[in-house]
Amino acid sequence: MPSLLQFTYFSRPRSNTYPQATLIPNNHRRKLSQRERGHYSYPAGRMPRDIWEEIFLHCLPVSPQPDTPGSVRAPVTPLGLTAPLVLLQVCRAWRTVALSLPDLWTSLSVVVRNGQSFPPLDVTSRWLWRSGDLPLELSLCQTNESEGNQELADDVLAAFLQHLPRWKDIRLDIANPMYGRSLQPSTSLHAPLLESFHLTTCWRLTPNEEIMQDLLRMLEVAPRLSSFSVSRLSDLNVSPTSTVAIPWTQLIRLDLGFIPSVSACLSIMSGCPKLESCNLVVDPEQGPLPSLPIVLPVLTSLELHIRAGELASLLDRAVFPALTSITLYVQDAYDNHANWPQTSFADFLSRSKCALARLELHDTGVQPTQFIECLQHEGVRGISELVIHDSRDWTWDPVITPRLVQLLTLPSGGAPTPTLDASESGHLLPALRMLDLGKGCWTCPGGLLSEMIESRWRTTAADVARLERVHIDLHLLEDVYGPDHTRLERLREEGMKVRITYFHD
Repeated sequence: MPSLLQFTYFSRPRSNTYPQATLIPNNHRRKLSQRERGHYSYPAGRMPRDIWEEIFLHCLPVSPQPDTPGSVRAPVTPLGLTAPLVLLQVCRAWRTVALSLPDLWTSLSVVVRNGQSFPPLDVTSRWLWRSGDLPLELSLCQTNESEGNQELADDVLAAFLQHLPRWKDIRLDIANPMYGRSLQPSTSLHAPLLESFHLTTCWRLTPNEEIMQDLLRMLEVAPRLSSFSVSRLSDLNVSPTSTVAIPWTQLIRLDLGFIPSVSACLSIMSGCPKLESCNLVVDPEQGPLPSLPIVLPVLTSLELHIRAGELASLLDRAVFPALTSITLYVQDAYDNHANWPQTSFADFLSRSKCALARLELHDTGVQPTQFIECLQHEGVRGISELVIHDSRDWTWDPVITPRLVQLLTLPSGGAPTPTLDASESGHLLPALRMLDLGKGCWTCPGGLLSEMIESRWRTTAADVARLERVHIDLHLLEDVYGPDHTRLERLREEGMKVRITYFHD
């Protein structure tokens, strides 16, 4: 079907009623004589301007949602083929309306690569001025540290900073740019409208780190800031002498990389009483630990990248009663054969009295019996999403064993499979709706795993949720060519959302 731009709108001569539009392809339009064209008029020219403005606003691309496990990014459409730039290419009337409508120009993403800026710097400058005095959503991505990219990223940032008082949502993914022109020591950095700020820099410390900290001076006057994300700061703490003035007390979402110690991590978290979502990467040091637990009453989502020993120290001093989602990446479980902090994790759940809805574990080193105990804890009983991923290969002892799978399997009647241990009776994970098992974390011969999945897909029990989504990594040859693959493909045909990956993916 031809696109919108391949048609020209014509109508019959004007009358008291709104004319019926006729679509004539451009190639036919060229065959019309000048006299014939004079008998046509453009209905678009008679439509009220405010209607066109409303239509144009609905043409703007939808902001991309955060990536989710297993999701696939949609291909990026070239900027010139999307609104608002595409609206300038249709006709003079559309161009006039689009250029004079500030709401169309409040969001801009700039990519710097190969010494070039997309869109070009002059287009970026004009784009920002067209937005009038409205709040801005801006993104700058610098692909690498080549000299041309560094200088150009600095120029783009300088263009952004001219409109600093209007910054609302800002994302800067920059690889050690040269802040020669964009940020001067005397620059007044006030961001009264700033709500979300994301800064990712080069992984290693850079000569420009002092200037990077100067860039964050805008946060001293950012009364609306609620979401803060930064990849690395050398002086990241909440002490009165800190050179980084972050308004911790007003933050709702926090994403920090390379926190120097567990002590600094706990100090930062204790200074964020409104925190609802937190993603932290903690370096392997402890430092002086607080004597009393820290309490975050509204924290619902927590993601930690941390070593096993430091994880225990953090959990032993945390109380998060509203927590519903926890994601753990244990950094030394297999390299150093560190022990999973089973007691600390169970005590944390009991002390917090939280009710988890999502549990995600990566390379934790938890033993199969310990994992069964975790899933039997009252704080985990109500989870609806379970994600277990391991980067190790099949030569390690897996977390998911036939014993656990049997505890999760329901017979055709929908009741749980009886067990010999009375403490394991009842429904294990009755609310489970999504299961994601990655490479190396399970071994269940004879199709035992897919049998469990099928039993939960077909359950009719009133107190057991239906398993609707699964991701299974078939990492052994007998899995790829065995009953698990056949059964999962059949369930997919029945409507279950099944994603299968293989040992060579």
